[in-house]
Amino acid sequence: MSPGQLDRERLVKLCGMFGSDHDGERANAAAAADKLIRHSGMRWGDVINPALPLPPEPQTETDDPFRDCDWCLDFRDSGVLTKWEVDFLRSVGIRLARGGSLSDKQSRVLARLVEKCRRATRPAA
Repeated sequence: MSPGQLDRERLVKLCGMFGSDHDGERANAAAAADKLIRHSGMRWGDVINPALPLPPEPQTETDDPFRDCDWCLDFRDSGVLTKWEVDFLRSVGIRLARGGSLSDKQSRVLARLVEKCRRATRPAA
């Protein structure tokens, strides 16, 4: 196995040996698993807590509030939006899907949420 590739099947088998009744078997399995991970160029944190997928790419400016709501809702599980914001987006999205329109205040809140989601897609400086 070349560096950069993690043999996950082997790692699973090694980790399965961590529960062995034999101290030496547990120690050898742990050492082998650690070596396997390090040889792949990874760390234990990379394996146990892998990076979250990148959020969706921001859209260009749009005059379509329904698309804006839909796009912002893609961030609902990323921790970017509060529960209130997600509920607001769902409510406004339903209203728009039924042919309704937004009040000025709702439009301002939606614009703020679109900008908040756009900022979340930008790399930290």
